[in-house]
Amino acid sequence: MFTTLWPRLRHALWVHKVLLMALLIGLVLPWVVFVNVAEDVWEHGGFIGDKWILEFLHAHGTPGLDKLALALTAAGDPLPMGILAVLITLGLAGWGTRRQAWFFGLSVGGAMALNLLVKVLFARPRPALWLSLKPAFYYSFPSGHAMGAAAVATALGFLLWQHRGHWLAWVLGPLFALTVGWSRMYLGVHYPSDVLAGWTGSVGWVAGLHVLFSPEFHELRRFWREALHRRLPTLVAPPREAQNAPA
Repeated sequence: MFTTLWPRLRHALWVHKVLLMALLIGLVLPWVVFVNVAEDVWEHGGFIGDKWILEFLHAHGTPGLDKLALALTAAGDPLPMGILAVLITLGLAGWGTRRQAWFFGLSVGGAMALNLLVKVLFARPRPALWLSLKPAFYYSFPSGHAMGAAAVATALGFLLWQHRGHWLAWVLGPLFALTVGWSRMYLGVHYPSDVLAGWTGSVGWVAGLHVLFSPEFHELRRFWREALHRRLPTLVAPPREAQNAPA
């Protein structure tokens, strides 16, 4: 029994190592950044350079950048992001796999729900440094536009990782999320700390879901479940001598 379990044990430990690295890089680090940003917002009202960065962007604004920022912020609005997420989730349910559909739906939907929860918890007012071209009136921290765009980009990147054109998703997706976040700061409706928290919160959330939905995680869980089921009978069964002893 040991000789048959040992190769699977070595493979399971290797899978565990890969999952641990994925957790540290994709899940733990973004959440460490998010928690530190949230702590600064909670205790000190944000970064020291929050207002300075916004004033710098506003001072270097141009009519062309105005149009670009308005277009990007419109593309990252919750409504188009939500419609896109529903369409992709339905497409994955119909032509992909149920696991992929659940992963993408929970990635985007969960990020949006988390955003609303944190907004209510922190209740941070919006910047009011100038009259914005597209004013926003709900709480500021974290940025819903940055969080939604990062969730869509990260989830698509994981789904397309094994496809030939995956590098395109990992270039265009982050670029879209970064520029949407820039547009929110350029328009003066979010502080840089709001945008950074939105990015890192989404990356950490989606990376955690990716680990939970990964085949490696299910293989590891199945191995330990089978190993436990094989071991339990030997732990609870009476010794062989007791079984063969006369009544």
